[in-house]
Amino acid sequence: MDNSFILTEFVPLGLTLERIGPFQDRVEYFDFRDEPGEPSNYFLFLSGNGRGKTHILETMAALMGVLGNHPERPAYPFGFEPLDAGEGRAQLDFRASYASEGVSHTVVFSIFGGRAESEVWFKPWSQDMLLEVRAESWHNVSVIRRGSSDFRWAGMADNWSKEFVSWIADSVGENVEAFANSPLSAPTMIYFPAYRDIVKLPTSERRAIEPPTDWNYRPLHVFRQEGRSWTESLDNLLVWMLWLDDGRYDAALEFVNEFMFADSDKELLGIPNRNELVAKVRTLGSQPYRLDQLSSGEKSLMQIFLRVGAHMTRNTILIIDEVDAHLHTQWRSRISIRLKEMIHRNAGLCVYLASHAMEIIDSLAIEVEEKGLRKSAAILESPEEEERAQKIQEEVAFLKRSFEEGTHG
Repeated sequence: MDNSFILTEFVPLGLTLERIGPFQDRVEYFDFRDEPGEPSNYFLFLSGNGRGKTHILETMAALMGVLGNHPERPAYPFGFEPLDAGEGRAQLDFRASYASEGVSHTVVFSIFGGRAESEVWFKPWSQDMLLEVRAESWHNVSVIRRGSSDFRWAGMADNWSKEFVSWIADSVGENVEAFANSPLSAPTMIYFPAYRDIVKLPTSERRAIEPPTDWNYRPLHVFRQEGRSWTESLDNLLVWMLWLDDGRYDAALEFVNEFMFADSDKELLGIPNRNELVAKVRTLGSQPYRLDQLSSGEKSLMQIFLRVGAHMTRNTILIIDEVDAHLHTQWRSRISIRLKEMIHRNAGLCVYLASHAMEIIDSLAIEVEEKGLRKSAAILESPEEEERAQKIQEEVAFLKRSFEEGTHG
């Protein structure tokens, strides 16, 4: 890509799965577009436990991680067992818009990964399909696994695909520059699995001014849980931003206090004592306390707001599994409001949530038009549930036809 290249949009269009988790008997496709056909920027996966929500999110993260590898180097495993060792395979499609030398373009970009003997695509994008999403061409990249550990690059049949993947890989390690307001246009996915605890660091763990793990730009950040090492802690993240002294530390405190504590008597103080290097929260009328002493729900929210702000770029896909986990009823409704506010402030942000909580479902308000939001959802059902739903739909359609025929007769 030339020096004038700027990515102005990078949003998911759909995901195709085969032989992953509960999706074993048939190829499953999830359309991420809203009712008018535009890519959603607020999407909700709805289902009970065991229906495949987590497998979907893990697959999206695994495929996005491909973009961190340079195509001139050997392909790496995905870090996701169904693609690394099983028979699973998947395709993730994006709409990408960019400007280059003063000219704007929109394309579909696809990533395929998993078990295959040769290049294969679940969804080859025809010209008619491209017109539906207002794209002019289709480009792709894939990493296929042949045998138990033979990972190979495939796809990249045109120069654009190879140059685009190379541009992203070359961007790894670049300075994001700002908190929740980065000028960097390279795309990133930030994935939070369901467990988002903040643990107390062992007293033996050495604290020092050093960069956090995976600091600066990466196409994929996964925060499974806070580890017991200093460089993986939120304390370290705040200490590092304080040391950088480039405005990100103050912006982080303001961001968390506005989005998380605005309606409470609590306040994130940050690092009040530079000799201790311990982040503190203060409740009105009480002594400051550590982040690991917050409630389970507050720990989850602190992880989300601090990590997202620190790592997001102008094109960010935020994925949160079991977004309602550990949250009390009030915050189950409020989290959706806060995430929608973040989308309003960051036009390149897309939010994907998985939940079965009624408060999250109600707050989606899919039937209500909200400025700046393109909302959609997928309901995951077992084969038995789908069969029952299909029968009900057929019966309703039959009764409707019978009624109409009787009325006109």
